[in-house]
Amino acid sequence: MNIGEFSSLGKKKEVKKNENKGMLVYTRVSSKDQESNKSLIVQLEQSRKFASANKFEVLGEFGGTYESASGDFTRKEFSRLINHVRSMKDKPYGILLNTINRFSRTGGSGVALATDLVESMGVHLFDVSTGKDTTTEEGKLEIYRDLLKARQENLDRMKHTLPGMEKYLREGNWLGVAPRGYDQYGPKVKDMRLYSPKQKIVINHEGELLKKAWRWKLEGDKDFIIIQKLAELGLKLSKQAVSDMWRNPFYTGLIAHKLLDGDVVKGNWEFLVKPYDFMIIQEMLKVNNVGYKQDKTNSNRPLTGFVRCECCGNKLTGYEVKSKGLHYYKCQGCEKGSINADTTIKSKLKGANNLFQELLSNIQLTDDLKDLFQKQLRYTYEALNGESEQENTIINKNLEKLEKELKELKMRNAKGLIDDIEIYNELKMELEEGITELKRKLNIENSQISNLDKFIDYSVSISSNINNYWSSSDIYTKKRIQELVFPEGITLDIKNRRYLTKKTNSVFEISSAISGGSEGINENGSEETSEPSSMVAGARLERTTFGL
Repeated sequence: MNIGEFSSLGKKKEVKKNENKGMLVYTRVSSKDQESNKSLIVQLEQSRKFASANKFEVLGEFGGTYESASGDFTRKEFSRLINHVRSMKDKPYGILLNTINRFSRTGGSGVALATDLVESMGVHLFDVSTGKDTTTEEGKLEIYRDLLKARQENLDRMKHTLPGMEKYLREGNWLGVAPRGYDQYGPKVKDMRLYSPKQKIVINHEGELLKKAWRWKLEGDKDFIIIQKLAELGLKLSKQAVSDMWRNPFYTGLIAHKLLDGDVVKGNWEFLVKPYDFMIIQEMLKVNNVGYKQDKTNSNRPLTGFVRCECCGNKLTGYEVKSKGLHYYKCQGCEKGSINADTTIKSKLKGANNLFQELLSNIQLTDDLKDLFQKQLRYTYEALNGESEQENTIINKNLEKLEKELKELKMRNAKGLIDDIEIYNELKMELEEGITELKRKLNIENSQISNLDKFIDYSVSISSNINNYWSSSDIYTKKRIQELVFPEGITLDIKNRRYLTKKTNSVFEISSAISGGSEGINENGSEETSEPSSMVAGARLERTTFGL
């Protein structure tokens, strides 16, 4: 029998061929600091040169940024590359990498991903620096060994660097970039104005605004209200950014890092929120997350959680007798410490809400004193905030000085008296930035002054109608008014049905002082004294007083 006659029945080994000679390029560096050392440019140029020499066509370029290869699909650009390959109907011939460790340093995971690309999709990996590729069995083994080697290198590096990183953290230093609200000085910075031999983290202008945000959060403001308030002050933050901030212990001046193995270390920077207040907010967030919270939003009981019992100091809670449709406030610490919320036809005694309305009526401004109050408020504001004019004077002097220096510098350059153009540009940029910053501060001050009339008119309007404002508002605004008028809260003598106040807002103290004393008013209605009310002396009167 001639076996050759059966050759047509023989089966040949199937070899998956990819006739496409198109290539994708992926470049990366492992840290943000490396972005400025031209490594990315070199990687890209080498890959393009390799493609040209081998008559490959570059179909797309990915990466071009810093992405740590310790994870595969935690890298946005790398994930985009792989997803793009998987979605392509006509697969590229391969992926060009300057070195194979740019592809992955995860070891087994990287090898599995490379195998999937090569075996399932016919997309090969090319190491441009060594010429290795996966087009042959030997080449595959070399590439896979190099991927495992890259993982080992990472592990060896970690053994040497992790103890040093832990020590660095325990000394109160921060690893990485400080969050919004801080300027970070150190030896490795792009902006040389932030250079410092040692790390130094300081609160900047944004940080001062974020301090307010933390305070507002503690006072119970909703996130969307806080975002709106910050935007009005010139700081725009997304909802997610604000949510992340509440959960970041960095703002407490503390370091909680996985390298510390559960320990918490005090950082070498000033906090924006006290650790105790931070933990209160964490509890508030937990309550919101699980969906349970105290019922402080019932429109019939706006004083819940605001008024304290005069006897024991506990905050009053609220409840409803559903069978009667009646609402009550109750002190959990006192026997019989309960009071009806509203006065009803059947009830003989006034309710807590009605008593509160009377309290507001007693401090609100009467019509015959509006003009006098307006004058007193303006004088008090100007007296207590007089440093604004002084600040404007100082800013204008400094601005005039810098503009003069810039003009002289440009004149010297025009006359050819400056030899080093780089030094000239640096000085020019420094002066221009200083001028821009001073003008920004000046605009803020002028804007505040221009809004003074609106502020006073609004203050007069609310001061003379605070009772009506409160009674006709929704539950949220009611609570804001309560906190506005009585910033330290109030207490209620339940037995005698009488409110006791500790501190009243400055504006209402002025109103009360004017209303309570006629000796300071002449027959023609003018003031006898030009001194600001003693009740607000020594305290700044903010324009944001009525930010309801």
